[in-house]
This record gives sequence, C-alpha cells and structure tokens, in this order.
Amino acid sequence: MNRRLLLLLVLAALGAAAWWLSSRSTGSTLDPTLSDFAIADTARVTRIHISDRKGKTIDLRRTRNGWNVNGSYRARQPEVSTLLNTFKRIEVKSPVPKSAEETALRAMAASSIKVEIYTGGAEPEKIWIVGHDTKDQKGTHMVLELPGVGRSSAPFIMGMQGFIGILNTRFPTDPDNWRSSSVFSYPDLHALASVEVEHVARPDASYRIDNRLGATPLLLAPSGAALPMDTVLVQAALLPYKEFNYDHIMRDVAPAMRDSLLAAAPNFVITATGRDGAAQSMRLWYMANRSEDPGFDTPRPLHDPVRMWAVVQDSLLVAVQRQYVDIMTQPASAFRP
Repeated sequence: MNRRLLLLLVLAALGAAAWWLSSRSTGSTLDPTLSDFAIADTARVTRIHISDRKGKTIDLRRTRNGWNVNGSYRARQPEVSTLLNTFKRIEVKSPVPKSAEETALRAMAASSIKVEIYTGGAEPEKIWIVGHDTKDQKGTHMVLELPGVGRSSAPFIMGMQGFIGILNTRFPTDPDNWRSSSVFSYPDLHALASVEVEHVARPDASYRIDNRLGATPLLLAPSGAALPMDTVLVQAALLPYKEFNYDHIMRDVAPAMRDSLLAAAPNFVITATGRDGAAQSMRLWYMANRSEDPGFDTPRPLHDPVRMWAVVQDSLLVAVQRQYVDIMTQPASAFRP
C-alpha cells in the first residue's frame, strides 16, 4: 500500500512539473539568445558597419546633422530609414532544416555580408551575417552573433513583418548606393539668401536673385543693377531649390570623355548661398542627343531633352533632370513683367 501511494505521489509530482514547464513554454524551440535578431528601439542605433567578403565596407554613423557615409558624405536618409525599419521588424520565419544546414553555411562562408549594429558602445550590440536568399525568394539565410556570447552554429531563414521578399539587397557595400544625391536643400526657402545663375555664353541672360528675408526677392544683373521682374515668376524660380537631387553618378564614363567634358566651358553655373554663408555650386553641360531619328519632316533636337551633365560637390560627375534644370536656368528676360 505504501509503495502504491509513493508511486502515485511521484506521478503527481512529475505531472505537476510537466504542467509548470508547459505553462512557461513560448511555443518555440528556438534559443532566444541565438535568434533574437531585432533591435526594438532603433533610436538607440548610432552606427551601422557593413562589410562583404571582397573587402568593401560601408560605415554609417548618426550625427547631430543626420547620418553620414564613411565619414565623408551625407547619407541617403530613405535608405538608412529602410535599414532601421529592417532592424525593428525582422523575424525568424523558420530554422534551416538540419539536412540543409551544412550547405547553407558553406554558401554563406563563400558569399555573405556582415552587418554590425552599434547602440552607443565600443562594440556592436548585435552582428548579422546575411547570406543568400531562399529558392522561392521569400526569405534570407542569416546567422546572429552576440559579442561576448558567441555566434549561432545554425542559420535561420529570416523575413520581415508585412514584407514578402529578400533582405540581402538592403545591405549594399558600394558607397554610391548610400551617398546622398542632394545638391540644393532648402526646405525652408527663408534659409536661402541668394541664387546666382550664369549663362556662360550669354552674359546678358545671367542674373542673381537676392532672396531678402521677410521681403520681396530682387532680380539683379551680374553688375548688381536691378532688373525689371514679375515677383510671382521670380518666387517660382526659387521653388526647385527646396530640394534638388541629381539623378545618378556617371561612373561608367570613359576617362578621355570625362576630361574632354570638364575641359570645356559649361553652359551654366548655378550657385546657391544660404544665410549661414555656405554656398553650393553646380556646373552644367548639355548632353548630345543620342535618341533615334524621330522620322521624316520632324526636327531632331540637338541636345538630350531629358538629362544634362553636371558637376556637383566640386568634382562629382552626375546626370540631372532637365525638367527642373530648365526652370533653374531661365534667362533674366523670362522674369520680365
């Protein structure tokens, strides 16, 4: 009888222990230490270091004036915001099947991206090893490393809440993908003190707009003499300076062609000066029209109707959209009442 009672007590204790463990289970077999990729509060992220197997690196740092790239250029804010959003919303879709782990890890050893996420300390809080996408292109193989803890020995297939697709394309290591394309940025036009537009071959078409604080702008000749103007037209000419970006960097231009272009006088030079005294200049050249012949009895434009060459930030050769540049380079006569 005592043995039977003892056996019942042991079974009851085991049942209670099993219930307690079951009640505390999260329903996941994943080790949270090795699968918790997300950064809940991305406002704490101060630095993002991205490197690939070819030795290319990107160092994004948060400053009081926004994010910069490799300590040299302003970063594209939309791309940085996409990264921060990825850090916050990333989630494990599933572990990689045991039978496929070795193959996945070999592929990641050959080609992967290392993403170090800093939150103020000298060491990163988390390190992502970002590998290849899944065959259905709905997930990305990744491994998590925690400094001081170690690296997961097993990869996971990662996704993001509310998103179907791959994540590895969000971590390019080409600086051009991160460098801000902003040329002129005066969201508040009161911060813009003046704009000078030089028509290099037509000095009589050149002018300066003196954007007087709290007063009507003045249209001035290069000599400083006041020119007749329609106030509405002059104010409208300042609107592109609220935010003007280049289209793309021209990295594929042959050196001889680049040298020839830069040796020629530009068609226009635009200089915008802020009230803080900082000035940004842009030199512009027409592009030759290489489009197909429009056909019989239709004149073919001499210049590309869509884009122009431009040099910004002293030496960066880019393409810009003519739909905005044509507004910015109107001759002085266009503002007459």
